[in-house]
Amino acid sequence: MLTPTDLADSRGRSLSARRHPLTDPARMAQARTLAGWIAVIAEDRGLDERGVAAATGLDIEDVRAVLDGTVFMMPVSTLDRALRRLEGRPH
Repeated sequence: MLTPTDLADSRGRSLSARRHPLTDPARMAQARTLAGWIAVIAEDRGLDERGVAAATGLDIEDVRAVLDGTVFMMPVSTLDRALRRLEGRPH
């Protein structure tokens, strides 16, 4: 049976504390949710990739990632700002 000491690194941090922030499950879920809302609104408004890029301020590669749902490397703040712009809310 492992103890908390067995699970700590040389500095005494737990394994979860060493996890990279971009691999945090909650952050990843939030990023996917924001991307999903952007995609739904874009589809509802009939926007293509260039339309989404113009409305959100994202570059075309980021828009493709959002519409494909592959946003695990994008900061949540960037996605939040893009959704706010798409919705017409202040950012």
